[in-house]
Amino acid sequence: MAATPGKRVFGELEKRRSATTGKVTGWRARYTGPDLERHPKTFGDKMAAESWLNAERILIDRGEWKPPKVRELEARLAEQRSVTLREWAYRSIEGKTLRPGTLYRYKTALEKRILPVLGDIPLKDLTRLDVATWYTKLRVVLAEEARGRTWHGQEKPDGRGAAYSAYQVLSSILNDAVDHELLNASPAKVKGALRYKAVHEPIVVTTDQMWRMTELMPDYLQAIVPLAVTTGLRNGELRALKRRHLDLADPSRATVTVRGTAADHRERGKFTEIGEPKTDASYREIAIPPFVVPMLREHLKKFSEPGADGIVFRAARGGVMHRQIIQRKWTVVRKAVGLDELHFHDLRHTALTWAARSGATLAELMAIAGHSNPTVVLHYQHLGDEERRHTIAEKLGAAFKDDLAERRALRTPQSDTKNGTQASG
Repeated sequence: MAATPGKRVFGELEKRRSATTGKVTGWRARYTGPDLERHPKTFGDKMAAESWLNAERILIDRGEWKPPKVRELEARLAEQRSVTLREWAYRSIEGKTLRPGTLYRYKTALEKRILPVLGDIPLKDLTRLDVATWYTKLRVVLAEEARGRTWHGQEKPDGRGAAYSAYQVLSSILNDAVDHELLNASPAKVKGALRYKAVHEPIVVTTDQMWRMTELMPDYLQAIVPLAVTTGLRNGELRALKRRHLDLADPSRATVTVRGTAADHRERGKFTEIGEPKTDASYREIAIPPFVVPMLREHLKKFSEPGADGIVFRAARGGVMHRQIIQRKWTVVRKAVGLDELHFHDLRHTALTWAARSGATLAELMAIAGHSNPTVVLHYQHLGDEERRHTIAEKLGAAFKDDLAERRALRTPQSDTKNGTQASG
């Protein structure tokens, strides 16, 4: 019997309409397969839906048909068998929201440390032994590269930090593959590889050292030192400050508000822009001590960009200053005061330490630091507790000392004799 004109011989097509406008939004194709089950699929246009039905009919006629869901699963398994670590690594980082500095670190670790060795191995074939062997050899290579070099005037670390960073990147990418069901489990299981403590021990600067460093900095950067030491702002937060973020009208109530951080790009030429703060807790307002206000007012008058959105610590040609500009000046200054290992970030450490010793509570320390996790600032709280314990001990000692002096003054020769002590006469 001939087919009815306008009616499909195989499968069905159905318009899909918007419930609110009634307009056609797509087409649903469906057919009954050899398994006697209905197999639907929705498309954006009629031609695509018809093409799919025609392709399904051909598979049935050839005896090659399998349920669409089975074929989708087989295709996914085939991808698992074929995709290499190199292919997945770039897909993985493209799907992440990373800061420019973090993205640069990821790509550098991949291109220099990971992919030359592991890049062409299919994900499904990557074993724990492959990863462990790569990590062991990487440690040897990095230690050799570090040999004979110096860092901040000291012997350079043995490469553990770079190895840790590379392993961290690899581990993140493989965990992402697990989340996307390309792997059942991550082969990055090297014991201790993710446990690393930086060589640098934070330094707390003294008030004298702070003033000496301030005086040694170039005029256009002098105000940044006391501001960092007293507010605990991060390097990027300081460089992102605009005039409207400073309230200096009343020196006794002066504040700085954090609303952004400087993001340094290193891939498409070196440039810096203002991005979002590190975390939600990083949006904060911090009190500025009165003694810093005159320095900031002078700085705004001489060096900052004009207007409410003018950059406070601007680059020579205007705009946001790159991290390396401060770093070059900082390297000279710290050596001049005999603190070769002092990092600029140590000024933030100093601010939190001073705040704790001045009696700041845990909540206040978290607010100053811009942290939502109390664990991060507990160390400073302990410093404050220690300071308060010593203060209490000193007060108790003074009280008992005064009481002891009074008791000794009241002692008489007779009482000394009664106690078996011969008074001198």
